[in-house]
Amino acid sequence: MKLQKTYPYYLANKAVFANEDLPVTDKYTGEIATRVALARPDVIDAGIAAAVKAAEPMAKMPAYKRKDVLLHCVARFKERYDELAYS
Repeated sequence: MKLQKTYPYYLANKAVFANEDLPVTDKYTGEIATRVALARPDVIDAGIAAAVKAAEPMAKMPAYKRKDVLLHCVARFKERYDELAYS
């Protein structure tokens, strides 16, 4: 299993490859395994604002649609199980 060179963070449903400021170290070898984007405080504030904006539409979404969203997430986690476990 090989990790990607870099990973983004997600803001308002969009992948952001803003930087590569945070190295992720392999706990067994001590080597840098990958790098992840690190959100600045203003980006975190933007994420909170996006979540607040999404709260009302999410509350209006029927339960069966919310369930479908969660099941989609579960399916994606299962697809990437090896990668997530390795990291």
